Amino acid sequence: MFSRWGAFVYRRRRIVLLVMLIVAAGAAPLAAGTSSQLSAGGWLDKDSESATVARRLESEFGGGQSAFLALFRADAPGADARGPDFQAAIATTLANVAPDSRVSALTGYAETRDDRFISVAGDAAYVVIGLNMTDDQSVEAVDGIQALLAPPAGYEVSLTGFGPIQKDSAALSEKDLVRAETVSLPIAALVLILVFASIVAAGMPLVVAGLAIPTSLAIINLLARQTEMSIYVLNIATMLGLALAIDYSLFITSRFREELGKGRSTERAVTIAVGTAGKAVMFSGIAVAIGLSGLLWFQASALSSIGLAGAVVVLCSVMFSLTFLPALLSILGPRVNALSTRGLLRRIGVGGRETKSRGSRWERVAHAVMRRPFAVLIPVLAALFVAGSPFFRLQQGVPDASIFPAGLPSRDAWVALMDEFRPGETSPITILVDTKARATDAATIQSVMDYSTAIAGVEGIDRVEGPFALTDPSTGAAFTADQVAQLYAAPAGSLPPQLEAAVTALRSTYIRDGLVRLDAISPLAPAIPAGTAVIPRVRAVPTGDGISKIQVGGVAAISEDFLLSQNERMPWAIGTTLLASAIILFLLFGSLAIPLKAVVMTLLSLSASFGALVWIFQEGNLHEFLAFDPIGFTIAGNPIIMFAVLIGLSMDYEVLLLSRIQESYRRTGDNTAAVAEGLARTAGVITGAAMIMVVVFGAFALADVITIKSIGVGMSIAVLIDATVVRVLLVPATMRLLGQWNWWAPGILGRLADRLGFSHVEDADEGPTWSPSGPAGDRRAGGPGQ
Repeated sequence: MFSRWGAFVYRRRRIVLLVMLIVAAGAAPLAAGTSSQLSAGGWLDKDSESATVARRLESEFGGGQSAFLALFRADAPGADARGPDFQAAIATTLANVAPDSRVSALTGYAETRDDRFISVAGDAAYVVIGLNMTDDQSVEAVDGIQALLAPPAGYEVSLTGFGPIQKDSAALSEKDLVRAETVSLPIAALVLILVFASIVAAGMPLVVAGLAIPTSLAIINLLARQTEMSIYVLNIATMLGLALAIDYSLFITSRFREELGKGRSTERAVTIAVGTAGKAVMFSGIAVAIGLSGLLWFQASALSSIGLAGAVVVLCSVMFSLTFLPALLSILGPRVNALSTRGLLRRIGVGGRETKSRGSRWERVAHAVMRRPFAVLIPVLAALFVAGSPFFRLQQGVPDASIFPAGLPSRDAWVALMDEFRPGETSPITILVDTKARATDAATIQSVMDYSTAIAGVEGIDRVEGPFALTDPSTGAAFTADQVAQLYAAPAGSLPPQLEAAVTALRSTYIRDGLVRLDAISPLAPAIPAGTAVIPRVRAVPTGDGISKIQVGGVAAISEDFLLSQNERMPWAIGTTLLASAIILFLLFGSLAIPLKAVVMTLLSLSASFGALVWIFQEGNLHEFLAFDPIGFTIAGNPIIMFAVLIGLSMDYEVLLLSRIQESYRRTGDNTAAVAEGLARTAGVITGAAMIMVVVFGAFALADVITIKSIGVGMSIAVLIDATVVRVLLVPATMRLLGQWNWWAPGILGRLADRLGFSHVEDADEGPTWSPSGPAGDRRAGGPGQ
């Protein structure tokens, strides 16, 4: 099938080339606007308790509208934020904001006399700018509201909240993207020149990447208009697109040049390259897409959107590698070797050695490993286990604006609100209490007050705010439940004006018929593990007789529910991904041992990179070298994102290496010689491809956002280990120990694999193939040597 496709592309090379160029050109305008469609949110599991609380707050308490937080400071030290001058400066700054049609209300110290709007030191204040629009709509309003702010001389104001943070994070992601591409592309080009010793051949993978990435981003743009897509999709999609498009093109171009070197015609070389390397690329792409699709198990779009976008990137990379690339190679023919750099590389001592010599070197390595497989296997496995051991100390947290670099205005304002103001005021734990009777009955009030007292006693809770914590203005003593019930039942105008105003405000804020809202204030940041750990303790507090149900929401609850949902779905995501990858490898190689071995090898290389992720980014080692501030936890979602990406990428090298090993084994029947020959033929390509991936992923380690930085570093380490330690040492050692069992499958499975015919077979011009029952014989049930 793949050989026929290669022949078809050769015959229609100009049409195929033109069609793919038109597709890429049409995608470019859409690709340019992708970042504006992405969201900084996506951590909410829509089926969780905290999501239910958010929906009820919107429907019953009029929530759901966005808001900006305006932080005010004076240039002069020691300013009194409660003083008339400071408050007058705030009023002047907001004079043009209040009448704006997009603004629903301004709430601060001037309106409430509440000290929560004043910093602990008393030198800063904030005002809530209520908006009559959703969070997503508020992003477009940032510049307009910002332009209306007019602080007088000696004062400054900063905006934060969803809209400003989203806008700044989008700009930061694009900046990180440009930096990564600026660093990685020249180095990738240099590596390709070293691999191919030809500028024209080295340009092939870069051209494919240049077409595949914009097409991927255009499709992601369209998807983001229909469903929420994380802002991190932009960086991860580009990272994957660069790595995969370059790698896949490298594999096919290398095989094409190899076939030309054997004296094949251009048509035959294209046909064989697509029929062998192209087939490997297709199955590798399926494996990567399956790995990424495992993220679709998760409800939160911060994870599922990355899986969806990653699958799009794989699709586009495979599509251009199997259409545009062979069409271009068909037109170029032997000219693919033009502008040779072999002489230059030989003169400067970096290249120029013959392929046969390089192959012999890798054959010697393979034979050395296979002579003493246990001597290699045991210490390597021990080293990988030690490298992965920090992963047992994993603690995950959902990130907030503090993960962005200092100097970003919305981030600095958010951190100031968290650090300088009374802890927990801007992100309370919201508790919805459903009562059995009317909320303002005396018995119900007593039950809610008792429940509030119990919540206030929970470790990690400072106090609970609600509608029934009223005090007598004349004595300062707290009202009893009966007295509070009388206050709420009092006819309009019968209470002192100040007290009546307080009761009316509390009823509007906290009570809806048989529903009471409570706000539990925790001094712990909602993003850190200690902050999310408060939520299970709050949910475990027993309710009184007058309460039918409680539901807990807020930022910390959203984080806790995200972690719970992730942990519940993770076994399904991992299990289905590994199973599907194993099935793909079985169909490709017709062996039962190969898929099992590949899964184990992949998990070993992943464990080492996960250990590095915890050791570096959670525990803060190398933070000065990598230029980040340790946050004390691993960003939730990063390990499973890395797993989903790397499980597919590791299959990439596995497919390429084992395809060549199997070709040799089917031709000779000699397992040891087949492993040595397969390693010799692919080691250079795999090393070059791995170097490019390490460069691409490593370039994202320069990102300012620690989420992307940690993924880049972790995946660089994983690819480096997989392409060196695993492919060069563990694969030859294990294949030597398994012997001919490498290629065995039980009777019915073996016959199924033979009937499907996906297994790679060396081109017929190179001689008959070998099977356990002889040249070109059928597979039969039973073990090796049958």
